[in-house]
Amino acid sequence: MVVLRADPWAPEYGMGFQARLEEELPVADPLVETLDWSTPLSPTPAEEGPVWFVDGVRRVELRLLAEDGGRRAPGLFGSFAIGSVCCDGRATFDEHQVGRAVVAGGGVMPGRVEVSVGVQRVAFEPATEPSLDPDRPLWKLQNLMQEAEAAMAARVSARAGRLVVVDGPLSFFHPTDAPVVGMVKRFSRHYLEDGREHLLALLGPGERTPLFALGDEDQPVQRYAWYLRLVPLRVPWHDQAGIVRCEVRAGVGLDTAVGLADRVTALLPAYAGRPTDPRAPQNLAPVGGLEAWLRHRMGDGRLLRRALLRWMVEGEEGG
Repeated sequence: MVVLRADPWAPEYGMGFQARLEEELPVADPLVETLDWSTPLSPTPAEEGPVWFVDGVRRVELRLLAEDGGRRAPGLFGSFAIGSVCCDGRATFDEHQVGRAVVAGGGVMPGRVEVSVGVQRVAFEPATEPSLDPDRPLWKLQNLMQEAEAAMAARVSARAGRLVVVDGPLSFFHPTDAPVVGMVKRFSRHYLEDGREHLLALLGPGERTPLFALGDEDQPVQRYAWYLRLVPLRVPWHDQAGIVRCEVRAGVGLDTAVGLADRVTALLPAYAGRPTDPRAPQNLAPVGGLEAWLRHRMGDGRLLRRALLRWMVEGEEGG
């Protein structure tokens, strides 16, 4: 029987340490569109038409320690919500979905947990990670959210003629009726060599770099990517502030990818985040509004934490 114990720290502070998940360095080819990286590319104004943004938010409700036959593993109770917003002159929230999970590391599989929050019953579905790394349960929750985002993006893009932008890197590569573009607002890696990365500092609003291919040793062309600037560079920002990386799956073909890059580069500056957003300008205004709407749909975190602690106490007393 798996026994779950709470960690007393507030969830946003983790469990007293941080861990970093290292990924394999991808293969980047900067010469797929052009050999000339000396000047930015300036697309013509974007064509009129609606654009759908898809995003998700997650929250750790309670950190825990899972025990199973002498084994102990880190874990958590977590919630996530994913949804879409259509922008066609005004923003309209579309479908959304809320998911909850109880995740344990070390290959320990917890049971399904159901608690009462007011008059509602809230269920946390079980999940596990093989590693005992204390940060892996959070990565598992993130992966569950990204899988749900990918499924929603596929549904939203099931109608031809739509343009769908997912907040974050692409996590799926199967064909869709309408193109899906991933938009990454936080840089944790460098894909270009210094001789070409200098171009990012020269970008103006609505300008982009040439496309470059991303992949691995076995399949070097999996995605086409590019950088674009959303707003003018301001003092005292560093020269890569206000820049996002966008990407599409390579299966759309190079010509289609170039057309999408031009369209998205000309379109996104109109949706740059408001100055009041702490992640502005990269956190687009429709995405910021969608995130706030989704957080509300996850419910009150204080009530959920209280219900989970009560469930644990009742389990101890009943055991």
